[in-house]
Amino acid sequence: MERGSTFQRMIRELLLVSGQFALFYILMNLSQNGMAFFSNTGHVALLGFLLVQTLVLVRFGHHPVVRFLGSLLAPLIYSTLEIREGWYFVLNAAHIWFWIFSIVTGGIQALILVTKSKRTKLALEFVLTVTNVGSFLLLYFYFDTVRTLEDMIRAGVKNLPTPQAELTIGSIGAWLPVFLSDPTHIYILAGGALLALSLGVGRVDILRLKERINTLFGQYVDDDIRDRIVAGDEAASQNAELCILFADIRNFTSISENHDPQMITGMLNEYFSLWARTIRLHGGIVDKFIGDAVMAVFGLRNDGSPCDDAVACLADMRAALPALQKNLAGLGLPALTEFGVGIHFGRVVVGDIGSDERKNFTVIGDTVNVASRLESACKILSTPCVISNETFIKLGARNQAMFKPLGSVRLKGKTRTLKVFGLQAEALSGQNS
Repeated sequence: MERGSTFQRMIRELLLVSGQFALFYILMNLSQNGMAFFSNTGHVALLGFLLVQTLVLVRFGHHPVVRFLGSLLAPLIYSTLEIREGWYFVLNAAHIWFWIFSIVTGGIQALILVTKSKRTKLALEFVLTVTNVGSFLLLYFYFDTVRTLEDMIRAGVKNLPTPQAELTIGSIGAWLPVFLSDPTHIYILAGGALLALSLGVGRVDILRLKERINTLFGQYVDDDIRDRIVAGDEAASQNAELCILFADIRNFTSISENHDPQMITGMLNEYFSLWARTIRLHGGIVDKFIGDAVMAVFGLRNDGSPCDDAVACLADMRAALPALQKNLAGLGLPALTEFGVGIHFGRVVVGDIGSDERKNFTVIGDTVNVASRLESACKILSTPCVISNETFIKLGARNQAMFKPLGSVRLKGKTRTLKVFGLQAEALSGQNS
């Protein structure tokens, strides 16, 4: 579901997704009957039911079954009320069209949610848009016929067809030739058809562009961060307790000095791609790539244990290192022998950071600085990974067993010492180091 305030989403739902037929019906009744519209209990109730249906679809309509069945709420309750007046009200053409519209559009929307094919989604969106415009043309024909009947009754014409309430789909069809005898009606139908096609094509073009933007945007930021940025109102800064992971390639300066920049770029792309897949697999988010370093955040995407997720990510990356080295060799790219990792858990600020012209959705705070310093300490402490005590106490027993205490160290730029733990040699068995 698209993000935004509930009110904004309800307006979109009413105008663009599921509410058009009922809205057109209400507006046309208002135009014909004026304030007398509100004296009709059924019509006023329909407006209320439509709002209830819209709220249900906005809140739970991302489930295909709810999307389909929820689209039938308004016609179902409206029919229950109308049946008290007699079956001829329920079988009225406008009423039957209301049911047909709700079933067809609800079904289309449910199919859009379940289909995996982008082409099929676009085709369904086109059909949905055309159907919505078509509902207006049907109601225009219906209300024009009703007005014609009323004019003929006032003129004293004898042997008229059944009253408005008994205008079934079959009986109203008899009035189609009369309706089409007016050139203005033909112009309106032709214009409506062109409008339906134009809006359908425009909707497909917009969705294609949106998909293209999302794809390109997603190449530069994580999908979850992309969605937060696009949401706008959810991108405001907020405090959170998260686990931060920093990773850095060992001897990268020496590697860079001895290889062509294009080869270095190729190596980094392979390395970063592996990190990105592994981080996402364990519920993390890539915050940024800085030179040869990776900064990842755990705890934003799910409610599990962010520290256990970060350590599991580390373990998978170390297990994948031999395969990565083999892949780099096969591509003729520079060898990558080792990387260091620092992990720290603590409070950070999450949100937009930057100027009016350029912003970066990121996390900041001392927790980030400590994680970076822990990674740098790997070299001094002769271990491929250093984690803080704050991280260690959050780990499950199995993950804690992977680390051994290294005592207290004073990290660069810090005045106080920090209790740290290092990855045990046994945890690296079977891996190249």
